[in-house]
Amino acid sequence: MKIAQVIPVMMTIPPKKYGGIERDVVELSVRLAKKGHEVTIFAANGSKLDFPGVKIVESSPFPTDKDRSQNRKWEINQALQVLSLQNNFDIIHFHYEPIIFRYLIDGNEFNLLEYFTVPVLVSFHNQTYIEKHIEYYKSHKSLWKFHYTFVSRNHRKPLSFLPHSFVIYNGIPVETFEFNHRPKDYLTFLGRITPTKGVMEAIQVAKLAGKKLIIAAKVDIVDKEYYEKEVKPLIDGKQIVYVGEVNKKQKVKLLKDALCLVFPVQWNEPFGIVMIEAMACGTPIIAFDKGSVPEVIKNGETGFIVNTVSEMADAISKITIINRQKCREWVEKLFNAKGMTDKYVTVYKMLLQ
Repeated sequence: MKIAQVIPVMMTIPPKKYGGIERDVVELSVRLAKKGHEVTIFAANGSKLDFPGVKIVESSPFPTDKDRSQNRKWEINQALQVLSLQNNFDIIHFHYEPIIFRYLIDGNEFNLLEYFTVPVLVSFHNQTYIEKHIEYYKSHKSLWKFHYTFVSRNHRKPLSFLPHSFVIYNGIPVETFEFNHRPKDYLTFLGRITPTKGVMEAIQVAKLAGKKLIIAAKVDIVDKEYYEKEVKPLIDGKQIVYVGEVNKKQKVKLLKDALCLVFPVQWNEPFGIVMIEAMACGTPIIAFDKGSVPEVIKNGETGFIVNTVSEMADAISKITIINRQKCREWVEKLFNAKGMTDKYVTVYKMLLQ
């Protein structure tokens, strides 16, 4: 098959640091190419991926996260670019929400997605767009003819009325995550420094449990003030340590050596890939019962699901009863990149029938 992968226009391939959608699309594209498919990725200028069978088409003059006022313009340009080239592909796979294609001309609203004649798959990765636009999807039944994927059952729930929708869990190359059955005595928190990720709760947990906490997280511009006023004063460099944003090698070391990952998420996060990355290293999770957490963690076997900071702190005292090998096996069984790729191929073939 000739497959177009279209990622948000501000994202480069490969991601410079942690990445999210970009990392998933690279993994999917490389594995599709290994299966003999021809893959084209539409991404921001400066993107590069040197792998046989994978081609990059640049869609914007610069990674526009530096100038978000330009995002809308380049999103439309990218959609028009893909539309003009659609006959070069058997499948077009968008990795962002079709609401982005909605705009007005002379007071008349239309959606660019409706002009595609080649089979289209839309993968939702974000919860915010869904929650804001449920009524739009309900009222615009022209969008119901397309096929959609979600990264968890909880993620799919608000749009479960869409007739052609599937759940495909994120998958990782488990073999690239080093397993460790003898961790050190510290907790870790990975993600972004933002209230919804629960970094303040993670600090509270560490203090209640009397454990060292290593925080590896990005601070976005919009969260700079929150970090400076709320989080930074609590970082003492001894019990509470902040190491900034980490790359893949640093992340694996941090995860594999941790006693456990704390995941005190404050919102219904669609997936939370750091959970499966931790378990791939053998590191169990203690997480709040939000979003996809009950689907990702096998409570009592690969970690503990709790509801409060005090419950999370208490759970740390019994984390050593979790078999770290079972954590690894759980990810190998349900959240491996090969299985994820196979499921996408199944959906692609379904679209072509």
